[in-house]
Amino acid sequence: MKSLTPVFVLVVLFSFFGCFSRAAIPYTKEVSPVQLEKPIPGLKLEVFQTGRMVIDGWAAYTGGKGKISMDQPAYLISHPNYGLVAFEAGHHSEIATNPSEHLGWIHRVGLMPMEQDRGQDFRNQLKTTGKNPDSLRDILVSHFHPEHVGAVEEFPNARIVADRREIKHGTESPNYNYVNAEYDGISNWFQIDFSSKKQFGSFEGSYDLVGDGSILVLSTPGHTPGHISLLVNLGSGPVLLTGDMAWTEHNIRSASIGLPFISSDGEAARISLGQLLAFQSKNPGVLIVPGHDLNPLRKNPRKDIHIHPWAVNK
Repeated sequence: MKSLTPVFVLVVLFSFFGCFSRAAIPYTKEVSPVQLEKPIPGLKLEVFQTGRMVIDGWAAYTGGKGKISMDQPAYLISHPNYGLVAFEAGHHSEIATNPSEHLGWIHRVGLMPMEQDRGQDFRNQLKTTGKNPDSLRDILVSHFHPEHVGAVEEFPNARIVADRREIKHGTESPNYNYVNAEYDGISNWFQIDFSSKKQFGSFEGSYDLVGDGSILVLSTPGHTPGHISLLVNLGSGPVLLTGDMAWTEHNIRSASIGLPFISSDGEAARISLGQLLAFQSKNPGVLIVPGHDLNPLRKNPRKDIHIHPWAVNK
C-alpha cells in the first residue's frame, strides 16, 4: 500500500473536522454607518496581478465545489500629496523560476500551488508601466504569507507598514506558512499599534495613514495575529481591500472562512469575517474586494481604478 500524501491526509481530516468550525461569528455590538472624510481629488488605485493560484472549492469556503481561480494582486495608490503607496507586495520575482525557496509547506505539498510568469512581479510591472519602483513611499502588507509580503525586499527605499503583532510574530515565531527569508532584511519597519486606535464601524481598530481620511488601515486579526485590511476613500466611492479576511466573494456569500488551519487562529478569523459582514450590512456603498478575488472590481469599473491586464504566459 502506498503511503498517504500530506494533501490526502489534510483532506480527510478536514472533511471530518474542518467543516464544523468555519462559519462567521456574528458581530453583536451596535454598528452605525461610517462617516468618511471628503475624498481627496486625484486619488487613484491601480491593480497588478503578481501570480495565480487554483485551489479546490471545498478548501476556500463551506460548500465549495470544483476549482477556484485565485487572484494574487498588489495595489498601487497614487495620493496627490503623499505620493505612492502600495498595499501588498505580491510574489517575490523568483516565484517564476525558483518557487520552492519562497513558499511555505502548505503550497509546496500541492494544496495551494502558486505560479508566476517571468516578469509578472510587482516591481517589474511598475517599471513596464512607466513608474519608478524606488519612488514608493510605503508598502502596507496585510500579513506575512508569501504571496502578500514576498517582494518587500525588492523595494529597498520603501517603508514597510504592518501591525506590530504581525511583525513580532513574523520575525520571532513564524509558523508553517511564513518564509522569514522574504522579509528578514527589512529594517525600515513602521509598526502600527492598534491598542489605542479608535473603532471604525464594526472594526475595533483603525489607523489613518496620511491623516486626511484617504487611506484607512483596519485591524482584522485572525488569519494571522496582526492581519490588516485597507479602506481607500476614492472619489468614485470607497473601496475596502480585505486581504485574507475574505479570500473570495464566496466567503462573504456563504459567511464562511477557508480551511481553519490555514489561519493562525480560526476562531479569530471567523470573528473578523463576522465584523466584515456587519460592516457590509451597514455600509452597502463601500465596494468590498476580497484578498484573492478581483471580480468585484472587474464588475464595477470606475474612472479612478485601473486593473492592469496580464495574459498568462505573455
